[in-house]
Amino acid sequence: MFGTKIHRGNGWLNQVALMALSALVAVVFVAGPADAQRRNRDEKQKTEGRVLSTSSGEAIIEAQEALAAEPPDNNAAIAVLTKLLAKPKLSAYERAISYQIRGQANYAAGDIKGTIRDWESAIATGALNQGEIDSLTPNIGQLYIAEGQYVKGATILENWLRNGGKANDRIHLMIAQSWLQADEFRKALPHAEAAFRTANPKKKKHFDILNYVYHELKMPAKQAALLEKEVSIWPDDKKIWRAIASLKQQANKSREAFEVNKIMYLNGMLEKERELLALAQYYSYYEVPYRGASILEREMNAGRVSKTKKNLELLANMWRQAREYDRAIPILTAAANISPDGSLYEKLGEAYYSEEQYDKAEKAFRKAIQKGIKKPGNAYVLIANSLYERDRPRDAIKEFKKAVEYPYSRKTAKGWIRFINGEFEVTRKQAEFKSKVKLDECKNQLDRKKRMGAEFLEGVGEISAECVAILAKDDAKVKAKRAARKKKES
Repeated sequence: MFGTKIHRGNGWLNQVALMALSALVAVVFVAGPADAQRRNRDEKQKTEGRVLSTSSGEAIIEAQEALAAEPPDNNAAIAVLTKLLAKPKLSAYERAISYQIRGQANYAAGDIKGTIRDWESAIATGALNQGEIDSLTPNIGQLYIAEGQYVKGATILENWLRNGGKANDRIHLMIAQSWLQADEFRKALPHAEAAFRTANPKKKKHFDILNYVYHELKMPAKQAALLEKEVSIWPDDKKIWRAIASLKQQANKSREAFEVNKIMYLNGMLEKERELLALAQYYSYYEVPYRGASILEREMNAGRVSKTKKNLELLANMWRQAREYDRAIPILTAAANISPDGSLYEKLGEAYYSEEQYDKAEKAFRKAIQKGIKKPGNAYVLIANSLYERDRPRDAIKEFKKAVEYPYSRKTAKGWIRFINGEFEVTRKQAEFKSKVKLDECKNQLDRKKRMGAEFLEGVGEISAECVAILAKDDAKVKAKRAARKKKES
């Protein structure tokens, strides 16, 4: 993922000149006074010996001309310099120059190993001044990286930096990538940060490498801050927004993750079904089910969310959560018809019950039991409730008795049975009390007639037809009790 390539033809690697080999990276070693004095003395001695013999100069010029030809004749240059290097009496400086130029030719010919070997040999002669060494060193490090020797290449470049080398964002990025190849995330961190800091303008690669390092080192705060900077530059990049939302979720900041998803939806970035479903569920979770259901229904109608049983159930549940039962009912009806079990008919019954459509609720619950549900006892309780709400208490008791057969609904069902029977008893006692009051009234009429005899005003001493019947019934009851008592005594 983070492999590094060094392309041929890159001016950064090809500017090797004959006498001074143009500096590829301007560097200045950091040294103390004693080191500086010694270095100046060494550099003076090297400068004094930097001359070429006639034969060596002619060979080097011939190699240069071969490299300058159109197209360059790299093999000819290599052959000339190899022959020159075979001479035993070459000075250290002549060898250094020959190795440098042959390294350049090897690089142009695609021989990376040969290039590394020649440039290291050039440094090993001891004839190069510090500026020339500093120019070759970062190139050698990069070539080791290009050859897949990440640790060695990164180490060379880091040593170069410690000795005063001045790197740009590309070199820091290369070192960071090399340590990443070796799974050395902690070592990659300072270089990834340096590459990001020095890059101007900042490109995607600078953000991506640093984001990856922060992720692997579990530095969520820095990662979040980095992503927020990135999204301010590329606000239309969906991947960045998704990364921010994911990071918020991992940090237990799900509310902030929800807000990020809302922004993405409003900007048209959420298009896949799973993304839209997740957004709707976010709304449900944060108790804004009406908004979530509205979005989900709109996306279903637009065809971006399929009308499967699961999705219809989610939509219906959200309408129910929003207490929009009238909107949940048609959705539940459609879902229940394609469901292999009765669970959705059960929910449909609950929706009808909430809307006080008790007859439809009863039918839905019976279909649920017929198709099969996990807890039919609860459905029997709701069927009984639907009957009770329609003034059919005796039919309700029959359904409650069915619910008593199940342990999880037994207590509720028994409670309702006691309640309804209690109502029956209250009704009975009320009727009994009314009958007693009426009987007393009729007895008063009878007693008044007996006391007044024939002397009564018209209508005052009369006994109503209702009381005649009541008194006759009471008289028959008294006689029946006496007969039963006599029979028992005999």
